[in-house]
Amino acid sequence: MSTIRAGLVAVMIAASFVAFACVEQSKATSKNEVAYGAFGPEGPRLREQLWMLPGADPAFPLRATVFRPHSSNNERQPMVVINHGSDDQTRESVSMPVFYWLSKWFVDRGYVVVLPQRRGHGATGGDMAEGGDTCANPDHYGAGLAAADDIESALRYFAGQPFVDPARIVVAGVSTGGWAALGLAARNLPGVGLIVNFAGGRGGHAYGQPRVVCGADRLIAASEQFARSSSVPTLWFYAANDSYFGPDLATSMADAWARGGGLVDLRLLGAHRREGHDIASDQIGARAWGPLLERSLERLEKPPATTAMHSLPRG
Repeated sequence: MSTIRAGLVAVMIAASFVAFACVEQSKATSKNEVAYGAFGPEGPRLREQLWMLPGADPAFPLRATVFRPHSSNNERQPMVVINHGSDDQTRESVSMPVFYWLSKWFVDRGYVVVLPQRRGHGATGGDMAEGGDTCANPDHYGAGLAAADDIESALRYFAGQPFVDPARIVVAGVSTGGWAALGLAARNLPGVGLIVNFAGGRGGHAYGQPRVVCGADRLIAASEQFARSSSVPTLWFYAANDSYFGPDLATSMADAWARGGGLVDLRLLGAHRREGHDIASDQIGARAWGPLLERSLERLEKPPATTAMHSLPRG
C-alpha cells in the first residue's frame, strides 16, 4: 500500500471512530448520562482505539486516542499520558492527537499510551478553559492549571483500568501540552513518577513573530511558582532552533524551576530539521531524546533525589 493511500485509510478510520463516538455520546446525553470508555474496535496500528474520558467539566467528556502494546499475559502495564499543544487558529478543527513516533516509542517499551484532547479542541469541543487570557495580559500560571485539570481527570480515570499499573505513570506534553504537564507536576499525583516536557511553554510566536513570546517574564515566574509545590522529577527537552521557545528562555524557565525547589533535568538538544519545536514529531527527534528519556525511565524504580537536579548539556 502506498504511503499516501495508507495515510488516507488511517484518516478514514479515525474519522469513523470520531463519528461513532459522537453518535454514542449523543445517545448518552439524551439520557443525561455520559458513556465513558472505549468506542469501536482496536485498529491495526499499535492497537489504536478511541476512548471517551471524563474531563474537568462533566458536560464535555474528553476524546482520546489510546495505543497499547501487545501482551501475552494479563499483567498491568505502565502508562504515559501525552498532551497536545494548541493553536488559536486551528484548535477547533484540529484532529485527534496521535504523535505517532512518540507514542510508538513508549508502546515499544511496554507502555499504554493515552492522548486526551482537552476542552476547546477538535472533537472534544467546549470552551477553551486554558485560554481566556490575552497576549497583552497573559495568565500562564492559571492557564497551566486549567489545562492540568483535564489531564488529571483523564489520568485518574485511566489509572483505574485493569490493564494499567497505577503505580507507574509518566505524564508527557508537547508545546502548550508540555506546559500543562508542568502544571500537573505541581500536584504530585499518586503514581506519577516522571514529567516529560517537550518544548513546553505558552504564547510563542506572539503576534505572528518567531522568537517572540507573550509575557516571557510571566512564563518564567510561573515556572518557579509551579515548582514550589512539586516533588516529581521533570525532564525537559528543547532544540537549538526552536523558534517558539528557544534555549535561552528554556534555560531561564529551568533556572526558575530549580529556584522554586523543583527537580529539573534540562536537556538542550542540537538543531532539529527546520523547526526545533517539532522534536517530538518524528523519528529523527526520537534519536536525539530517546536515549536520554530511556535512562530517566530506568531510574523510576530508584528513590527520588532530595535536592534539585539541574543539568544543561549542550547536545
